Parts: sequence; structure tokens; C-alpha cells
Amino acid sequence: MAEEPNTDDAPLIPYGRADFRGIRLDGSLYVDKTGFIRTLERHRYVLFIRPRRFGKTCWLRTLERLFVTGVSPLAMDDVTSGFNIGRNLSLNPELNAMLGFTEEEVRGVLNIYHRAGEIGEHPDDALATMRWWYNGYRFAEEADEDVYNTDMVLYYIAESQGRAGPPLELIDDNVRLDYGKLRHLLTAGGRLNGNFHLLREAMTDGRAECRVRRSFPQRELDERDNFLSLLHYFGLLSICPHAPDAPDPPGEPELVVPNQTAHHLLHAFLRDAYRDVGAFSVYLNDLERLMRRMAQHGEWRPAVDYLADAIQAQSSVRDYLREEKMVQGFLAAYLGATDHFLFSTAEREGAPLACKEREFSKGYVDFCLEPFVARHPRARHGYLIELKYLKREDDAAKLDAALTEAAAQLKRYLADDYLQRQGPDIAYTGLAIAFHGWELARCEAVGDFG
Repeated sequence: MAEEPNTDDAPLIPYGRADFRGIRLDGSLYVDKTGFIRTLERHRYVLFIRPRRFGKTCWLRTLERLFVTGVSPLAMDDVTSGFNIGRNLSLNPELNAMLGFTEEEVRGVLNIYHRAGEIGEHPDDALATMRWWYNGYRFAEEADEDVYNTDMVLYYIAESQGRAGPPLELIDDNVRLDYGKLRHLLTAGGRLNGNFHLLREAMTDGRAECRVRRSFPQRELDERDNFLSLLHYFGLLSICPHAPDAPDPPGEPELVVPNQTAHHLLHAFLRDAYRDVGAFSVYLNDLERLMRRMAQHGEWRPAVDYLADAIQAQSSVRDYLREEKMVQGFLAAYLGATDHFLFSTAEREGAPLACKEREFSKGYVDFCLEPFVARHPRARHGYLIELKYLKREDDAAKLDAALTEAAAQLKRYLADDYLQRQGPDIAYTGLAIAFHGWELARCEAVGDFG
């Protein structure tokens, strides 16, 4: 739990700091994690891996012992060869919350700064936003809760000081820089490689079956489970718990995208990879402006036409739009380029799972774009998008039939209680989008709800 200050003044925010002694001496915010030391003391040498900016360095300086941490698994073989009596506790459920903040800890921290008048946003509202963007990390199959990214929580509070609402930017630029080099794992020889297609499929499906590997050599990063495990250790995919009463649980554990921050980073990797191989690029400032009008004024067609025209003009991308999942991944990468919309969530044990595909009225809509009202108060329009893909040889009759099917699905989804609970101020439009091979053939609005 966060320690309460001895005065009415809010403690300093130790954002970006790792000097444990200095943090304690100058009265900065301190969340006590020393209860985990007893578990660590069972082992002489420990290997413990967490994503960057989870507080590893500060924790390391808290301990008076040998504690190897912050090593990516692609170097783990070398590390364990030098520490062959060490114990890898990275997937230990007892230590799931040793780094990162639990929701109870985040709520306690928010209460401290709200009571001191440092942040104007009510803690419940701030927590609702942070749950979307910073929660969802689970590092062991048997763990009983998710944790929040430490750095992102402190960043949010630091950027909220003196404001009535959330920060203008919800993703710390330092986080973007930390993961920038991963994009180079998605191409080989000037082409998009198997890792790219694997990542695109994981984003399209919302999850991927994988048992996280404890170690693997760098030369084998092109193997499926190794690459997915790497994304897990970097905090871009998280272990999804299985419901005890699930009627048809998967054979392997599942990895999912933990939150909106990870979604934005992974979508950026896909966009960067398309650009790196010369397949596709657009001016994101232009797309951001169009997406803003889409969210605020309900003007959806200019954004759709902008992407359609760009595809028409850039023939190289057509090789990567040969099937439905390719098109879904492509659209996700560009519809997720701004923060005007949130990808909808599926619930797991009360914590949101930032997956793209959401269940509505006994069906799954391909894309649900919810207006991010907390960040953009003027946003009043949301969208349910049903995508249909036809082969180049399919005729106009099949195209009409596909759009008729999409319209029927969307009408059912638009009547879902989930949308009604968002209130009368949010209007949802159903969009049926049909691709004829690589070409965006038609996009039709099915109807409004709200």
C-alpha cells in the first residue's frame, strides 16, 4: 500500500526515479513491496524479468542481495549459463504483483493526490481511464489479479497535476522509445516476415494460444512461441486467465493485448513495418484530423475514403491484402492510429481486456470504436464495423449478399444493451465495409442508435 504523508502536502511523485534511498529521505511517494522479500529469500540467486518501466531498478536497489533483472529472454541463455545455480522466478504467481501496482494500490495513490488538491479529476474517473490504458498485466497463469504499469501510473498523476481531467497525452513518449527497436523483428530482406503475420493475427483474433517460454536463443526468434513469449516479456501481450467454468477452454494458455497502450504500440509496429518495406504509408496528421471529425461530427466517410484512396494509389500493399484477416489487421493498424476511439473490451474478472472484437447480442462485431469521451469531451459518435471480404473473382451478386448479411448483423448489434447503457449522448452507427480483393468496394451506413 502507498504510505500516507505525515502532512497535508502531497508527496513528491518519484516519476523516472530509481534511487530508493533518496525517495525515502525526501518523502516522495512510496508503495511498500517489502512483503515479497520473504519469497525471494528462499533462493540464493534469482532471475526475474519484467517489462521496462515497471520499477525494477528501484526495487533492485531496495534489496541487499544479488538480483539479476531487466534482461530480455533473448539473452537469458547467456545469463543462466553464468548463473547456473540461479532460479528463474519470472512466472512465479506469488511474485506477480511484486513489481507494478495492484488496483488497490493505484486507488490509494489517487486518493492521496486528490485529497491534497494536486489533481482535480475524481479518483474513480481517473481509475476508469487508467484501467483502460495501464492495467491488464498478468505474469503467471495461476496469478489471481492483474497489475498496472508503475511508470504509466506515475506519469498519469504527474501530468494530471493542476488539471481537471486526464493528461493530454496518455502514453508516455519514453514508453514509445523503449519499444521502438522491436519493429525491426517484423521484416526480413525487404519483406514482411512471419513475425509480422503472427503479430497481425494475434491483433486480429484478440488472443493467441501460447505457453510462455522461460528461455530461448536469439537465433530462434522466428519460432512462433518464442516471438510471442518475447512480446509477453516486453509487456505487449499478457497471460489471460481461463474462467473455471469455461465450457471449452483452449488447450494452451492464451496471451492477449493487455490494454489500450499496448494496442497503440502494436498498431504502430504494424504501420511502421508496412512503411519500412515500402508497402503503404499515409500522413497520420491527416488521418487524425479525419478521425476527429468522425468522432465529433459523425462524418465517417472522409476517413474511409482516405484509406481507400491510399490503397488504390499504393499498389505494393495489395500483396498484403489477399485474405480477410490481412484486411482486418490492416484496418486495425490505421483505425487505431489515434486516441479518439477506444477498442472495445471483454471483461475478465472485473478488469478490462483491450481486445478488438466484442460480443454483441450473440455475435462478435469485427470492430467496435467507442468514443473516448474522458479525453475528448466533444466526441459523440461511435461505430460498429462489420467487414466482409470477397475474392477478386467473386461477382456483384456475392458482394450484395455479403453486405445484406453485414447489415442484418449490425442491426442486431446496434440494439445491444451495452450501447444503451452508454447514455443518450452517444450515437452509434453501423458500417458495413466490403473489400473485393485488395479494393475497398463499398462502405454503407446501416443505421444509427442513440
